[in-house]
Amino acid sequence: MKILLVCAGGLSSSIVMKKVRRYGEEIGEEVVIDAVGVAEVSDVWNKYDCILTAPQVRNRFNQIKETAGIPVAAMPPQDYAIGNAANIVKLAKSLIK
Repeated sequence: MKILLVCAGGLSSSIVMKKVRRYGEEIGEEVVIDAVGVAEVSDVWNKYDCILTAPQVRNRFNQIKETAGIPVAAMPPQDYAIGNAANIVKLAKSLIK
C-alpha cells in the first residue's frame, strides 16, 4: 500500500510517517508513506494508492480531491496529533478496497 500524506509544507508529518512505517513493519505489511506539501500533490499523486490529508490543510481538501485521480480522505485530527498509526492505516485501507 502506498500512501501520500499531504500537509502544509511536508515537514510536520515526519513523525506520523515514521510511526506508520514502523506499524507496517510490526504487522508484516509493506506500507509506503511519503509526505509532501500541498503544492507538490499534482506532481506526485499518481505514484500512490491514496492520499491522506493532515488537519492543517483542511481548507485545501477539495482542491486536492479535484487534482488527484485517487481516493482522498482527511485524517482525523486526534489520530494525526498522536500519530495513531493503526487508525491511519485502517483509514488508508478503507479507501483502497
